[in-house]
Amino acid sequence: MPRKDRPDGVMDIDRGSSSNPGTKVPAWMKPEVSWDREEQRFSHREMDSMIENTPGYSRAAKDRDRATPRETNAPLGHPKKARSLPGAGDVRVPLSSRQRKDRSKAKFRAQDRMSGTEHASVKTLVKDDPAGWVRLNDALSDAAGDMQDDRISAKDRLLGQRVDRAIQRYERENDRGHVIYSAALMPDYINAGNIEGYARNNFEEGQVLTFDRYTTGAHSMHELDRVVPEQDQKRVVVFEIATRRGLYLGRSDSLDDTRHLLPRGMDLEVLGSHTATYSRPDGTQGTHTVVQLGDVTNTRRTP
Repeated sequence: MPRKDRPDGVMDIDRGSSSNPGTKVPAWMKPEVSWDREEQRFSHREMDSMIENTPGYSRAAKDRDRATPRETNAPLGHPKKARSLPGAGDVRVPLSSRQRKDRSKAKFRAQDRMSGTEHASVKTLVKDDPAGWVRLNDALSDAAGDMQDDRISAKDRLLGQRVDRAIQRYERENDRGHVIYSAALMPDYINAGNIEGYARNNFEEGQVLTFDRYTTGAHSMHELDRVVPEQDQKRVVVFEIATRRGLYLGRSDSLDDTRHLLPRGMDLEVLGSHTATYSRPDGTQGTHTVVQLGDVTNTRRTP
């Protein structure tokens, strides 16, 4: 949440526009603007709560009229299926074959329950229509995450609602936790040699970031190597997100692909930041500055 007494401004991680689905672009804004956007989000949550408590409303109608999508995860299958964030000294390793197989099985079960339009909408959003990805996500950012806002066209609203339903179908099949890696490209005016200090100063422990947009990431950090252009690698901050939300888009153990689509409207609390080492399938290693986030979407917050 932005602080009213912060004179130097607030970094909104989801405000900048990105034509690369694999990266977020933050934007710097005045504290009063950020505070106003947080008040808008709180109003959205209040309205969603009212919709949920309205008698005589069908489940489908409630989901259609909400500003942000609800979580639909199955209960955690076993305590061992919860995934905790790694420690600062832990090497981030590729997702195991078993983990990929289990997530793929849940994906196929969800796909069997998706309508043709839901399946096509996910494919359109994340693969076939890059301009549509930018248009819908930019409109969501303008509206502080409210899918009912007039700035979102009826066509894009329908597309987004179908994607929301597809994500929810996967969540109903999901009894596991996730650790998702998503890249954010910091402004080009920063000192790339002090990216860890920049992250620590701008994403403070206890701060809550809201992802108004849809977010793509991966379960294995090394996959970001092929998402972020080489010339931009030094300006990347990686969000390491502990959540149970979203839709697994990756493959089983036959291909190096653990892509994941996170839903819009997520609230994520900053738990800390540090430089982390990760390993690649060929045995080589790399490092990234990571900001660790915990999912607090279902915790109601007042501005």
